[in-house]
Amino acid sequence: MSTVNARISVRDFDVFPSDPKEQAALIRFRLKRSVPFDVESAVLSYHVQPASAGKTDVVVVLTPLEIVSRYEAPFRTAGLNPGLVTTSSLAAMELAPEAGLSVIAKLTGRVLTVLVRDKAILKLVRCLELPAATLDDIEAVLVPTFVYIEDNLGRRAEKLLLCGFEPDTNDVARVLSDVLSVEVDALRSPLGAPGENNAGLLGYLRSISKN
Repeated sequence: MSTVNARISVRDFDVFPSDPKEQAALIRFRLKRSVPFDVESAVLSYHVQPASAGKTDVVVVLTPLEIVSRYEAPFRTAGLNPGLVTTSSLAAMELAPEAGLSVIAKLTGRVLTVLVRDKAILKLVRCLELPAATLDDIEAVLVPTFVYIEDNLGRRAEKLLLCGFEPDTNDVARVLSDVLSVEVDALRSPLGAPGENNAGLLGYLRSISKN
């Protein structure tokens, strides 16, 4: 599923209940005013990450039911029961090494998704539709994101991984490395070069092989 069709966020809670029903109700309440669709009827999925600094960070994905149904429909028509619907950006994270504080920038058309991860812990997700997929527009998102990382996480990001920037990945990497003063590389897969249309699939296959 495209990130455009879902709302992904990392929410921190001072107190997070242990009962799943209470967890879901609290998350929906927190998101009620921040998404452009009905929270109560939407499909909710979340992952509770290890607590840090007295808070519990929860990765939340929320999407309208009709969007999920649209992705599931071809499989149900074929007599299959879909077991997993996820977003391409979250699946593509499986291709990134779980080391240090890193940033993944995935470009799909004019939509830029930025994921900030500290080892295996997801810290921040940003998804924006750019005026145009120019380098200036991309810099306008990444520069303040890197400043935010340093201000709020207490250290600089160590690496930026690019996906969906072909055929200009090398040129973009050189410019962003200079602008952000960070090591920049392309997201990679043992099954081929991840791009805007296949990174999620390659990430999902990678997760299967790891498990």
